[in-house]
Amino acid sequence: MNIFQRRCAPWLAVLAASALVALPASAGETKVRAQLAWGTDDMKPNDPALRELDPKIREKFRHLRWKNYFVVKSETVGVPQKDPKKVQLSEKCLIDVREKDAMVEIRIYSAKAGAAPSLVKTDSIAIQKLKDGHVFAFAGDTKEKWDDAWLVIVTAGE
Repeated sequence: MNIFQRRCAPWLAVLAASALVALPASAGETKVRAQLAWGTDDMKPNDPALRELDPKIREKFRHLRWKNYFVVKSETVGVPQKDPKKVQLSEKCLIDVREKDAMVEIRIYSAKAGAAPSLVKTDSIAIQKLKDGHVFAFAGDTKEKWDDAWLVIVTAGE
């Protein structure tokens, strides 16, 4: 080791340690909030588990026909880069999320008791778009009530 290396080595170690301390513990981890919502023209049922959809998100759906949107379940999860993270939103709805090429890939499954979940749709949204306030939403008809719908809504996580 020459004299320059001997004199600079301690300073480089201090600089490297400082850089590591400055990084947050979850550096690079993307979080998303997945919500299963119900769109209906009916008033809110007497179910304390249901709550109204956040007005900021509801505003993004103002062009849709339903008067009311109720959140059935909401969950914030970290998005892994390799194996998809599964999120059970209801006994009939399962999603998985993963990061792929600066995108969040979302796969929505229909779940039925006693059967393997069947893939309904796969889609992606850019991580930066989520951070900028964009919303991913996928909607479908409900089989329980005519003219109602369900929505899977994905936003940036807290």
